[in-house]
Amino acid sequence: MNNQVDSKSEVNALSQYTVIMVDDELNILQTLKRCFSREKFRVICANSGAEGLKLVADTANVAVIVSDQRMPGMNGSEFLTRSREFAPDAIRMLLTGYSDIETTVAAMNEGGATHYIGKPWEETMLLQTVGGCVMQYHLNMENRRQQEIINQQNAELRELLSQRTQQNCKLEQMASTDALTGLTNRRRFLESLENERSRTERNGGALSLIMFDIDHFKKVNDTWGHAVGDKVLCEIAREMQLFLRKADSAARYGGEEFVILLPETELPGAALIANRLRQMVADTVITQDQGPPVAVTISIGIASLELDESGEKLLIRADQAMYRAKNNGRNRMELAS
Repeated sequence: MNNQVDSKSEVNALSQYTVIMVDDELNILQTLKRCFSREKFRVICANSGAEGLKLVADTANVAVIVSDQRMPGMNGSEFLTRSREFAPDAIRMLLTGYSDIETTVAAMNEGGATHYIGKPWEETMLLQTVGGCVMQYHLNMENRRQQEIINQQNAELRELLSQRTQQNCKLEQMASTDALTGLTNRRRFLESLENERSRTERNGGALSLIMFDIDHFKKVNDTWGHAVGDKVLCEIAREMQLFLRKADSAARYGGEEFVILLPETELPGAALIANRLRQMVADTVITQDQGPPVAVTISIGIASLELDESGEKLLIRADQAMYRAKNNGRNRMELAS
C-alpha cells in the first residue's frame, strides 16, 4: 500500500516539470505534442535554437530538453550547450537522423546530451525515454533537496554542539574558578596539587607551596564594609598574578587565605618569590570611593615537598608556617619545619 502511495505521489510530482522540445520541422513538433498530450508533465515546443533558448530562459523547472540535431542557424549540439546557462541541471536529449553511431556520439558529446532518439522514432520508446528522464530529474532534485536538508541539519547540529561545548567550558570554568577573584578555587587547586605532587614523585625535581593570609582582614570588613574587603581580595589576586610564572598556579583557598603552587622550585627560590609577594602587598594601596585608602599586609608560610610526602601534609606544614608568621608579628614569612 505504501509503495502505491509513493508511486502515485511521484507521478503527481511530475506535473511541476516542463519538457522543452526543439525541431525546425513543424509537423514533427505537432507529432511530438500529440505523443505527449496525456503525460503529467508539460511539453512546450520551439522551431529553432534561438526560440528554444528563450523558452529555456523564461521557463521554471525545465527537466528535459529535447532537440533535433540538424537545424539551420543553430544545430542541436550548440543549442543544448548554450541552454546549460539557463537550465544547468536539465537532462539533455538529441533527436537525430544520423545513421552511424560515431556521428551520433560526437553530437551528443558536443551538446552534453545523455540520451538520443533516432528518427523515425517508435512512439512507445520515445514516451518511455522522455518520461524516464523526467522521473530521473525529479529524483535528482529530491536527492538534492534532501541533501540540502541534511546539510542544514548538520550545520544546526554543529552549531548546537559548539554552543554546548562553550556552555560546558563555561560551566567547567565556573566550577573551577573563584567567582570573586577569578583565581582557581580550592577544589581545583587540590587537584593541581595532587597532579604536580605525582609528577614530581615520578620525575624528580622540586615542588614548593606558599600559603598566605591577609592580616587583620576582619578589621577591614568591620571598618569599611564587605565591599571594600572584596576589593582588597581582588586587588591582591590581580597583583599576585602579574609576577607568577606560567607554570605556577594561584588559588583562593578560603576566606582571606591564598595558596601558590610553584613547580620546579626549591625552598630558597620559593622564599624569594614569597618575599616579593609580601613586599608587593605591603606597598599596594586600595582606594575606595568614599573614605581613605586602605593598606594591608600578609603573613606567609612556605613549604617544599619532602620525599614520599602527601599533598595534604605539604599543605599542613605550609599552614603551620603561616600561623607562626602571624604569631611572630605578621607581615613576615616563615619556612616550614
